Amino acid sequence: MVKFRYYLFGILTVLLMLLNPVETGASRVIPEPMSVRDHTAEQAKSIRKVLFIGDSMTGWMAERLNAYGAANGFEVATIVWDGSTIRKWGGNQRLKQIIAGHNPDAVFISLGLNELYMTNPQATLNTQINNILSAVGNRGLLWIGPPSWPGKQIGRKMDAWLADRVGEGRYFSSLNLKIPRQSRTNPHPTRAGIITWMDEVIEWIPHNTDLKFRSLNKPADRSMSRGKTYIYKRMRETL
Repeated sequence: MVKFRYYLFGILTVLLMLLNPVETGASRVIPEPMSVRDHTAEQAKSIRKVLFIGDSMTGWMAERLNAYGAANGFEVATIVWDGSTIRKWGGNQRLKQIIAGHNPDAVFISLGLNELYMTNPQATLNTQINNILSAVGNRGLLWIGPPSWPGKQIGRKMDAWLADRVGEGRYFSSLNLKIPRQSRTNPHPTRAGIITWMDEVIEWIPHNTDLKFRSLNKPADRSMSRGKTYIYKRMRETL
């Protein structure tokens, strides 16, 4: 009977050791919960740098976007080319080099205002827009379409063509936005109008694009600020 007890005790001891192995040397590694690992991987893939390029609308828009960047951990580099067009950007040999040099995770573009009057853009701008899209490559892309021109019934064909060429989830149509302008005939928004416009774009991004930001929380105030890189080119200057 005594021998049987010792035998039973030995079996129970072995079973306990198998269920709770003795840790020797390095501590046993406990895997992170799957949700934590996934969240960390998602953060690693999130956009850290945006290059914002385009016409005269770009400057203030980029400043509002940079305020979001300051609040959410991403950087905004800006190149404003006053009075520029799709034709000028798409026909410039340096565009691809400029984008590669800044090496952004995503490119934001504001172009089309100065060609809003065109009724047959596909006949003259196909090559240029192909060049722009090729220069962006496989980076994230958001093309912010031009707002309407106050007092003029133009832009529907240009807006529709841009939306088609740029592609779903990469084009934000601004033509129907109600935003205050600098005058009754000036298409440029006021400072308050720019903030409203850019806030609309930011709210649209998570639900309609593949752009992955760590977060896009609205800044605590209606702030606008310039990033470390802010380049302004006059109409007659070159890139």
